Amino acid sequence: MKKLKNIFIGFFVVCAVTLAPVFAADNGCDDPDNDAIVAELALCSTHAYNIGVTQNPTGADRELMREVVAMKTTLITQQMYKQYQQMESMLRRLKTQLQKAVLNTKLQVAGADSSSGGSGGSGGRFESSDRNVYLAGIENCMNLYDDEKILECYQKNLTTLVNSSKQGSDPSPEIKKQLANDYTNLKAIVFGGEKSACTEYSDGSDGKDLCVNSKMKNKEFKDTCLNRMRTCLQNQTRAYRNNQAKLSKD
Repeated sequence: MKKLKNIFIGFFVVCAVTLAPVFAADNGCDDPDNDAIVAELALCSTHAYNIGVTQNPTGADRELMREVVAMKTTLITQQMYKQYQQMESMLRRLKTQLQKAVLNTKLQVAGADSSSGGSGGSGGRFESSDRNVYLAGIENCMNLYDDEKILECYQKNLTTLVNSSKQGSDPSPEIKKQLANDYTNLKAIVFGGEKSACTEYSDGSDGKDLCVNSKMKNKEFKDTCLNRMRTCLQNQTRAYRNNQAKLSKD
């Protein structure tokens, strides 16, 4: 067991630094006459080499050889999969950056200010086929099915709206539309009970909540509607948690 531990620890340290030495010809795996192979550095096709011997062992050493080969193979597979995940993540980031670059180029060709980046504020234009998304960086929370993730989605959207509007002082028409849309959809959710946890208002020109109307004034957006969205989100979060606690007791 001590020999198995030492071989595997040495092999693990090498793999943790880089996967490349595992396949390197310099480790001697390609030479059948090599009796000085460093077992910690390679996974050889000749299984005996993996435990530092040159002939297939018998008895306990044969079982040791099998365990070492199995562990080395598992570790290599895990390292390869980890590198695959890292590469996949990098490709996704590159794809996103490319899409942003293409969008910025289109905006510049159309005469938009390149500094706006098409992300909201008072300049730039954003086009989406999703009727619940009016601004770059926003997610359609209605596409989600897990209640907790839905609430997290609206929280992230609200943060984006606050940042894009310079803390509420400079909301573009798209930002107002997004707030009105998210606020309306969030208010409609019921977490237990018979009605939404959000407060009902009727202070709009049409007798409805003024914040469900994207035509709200800038002052109303900053002083009233952002706060209503925050309060509604807090109340809905409490309702969700209370409902979860109740369900766990039943």
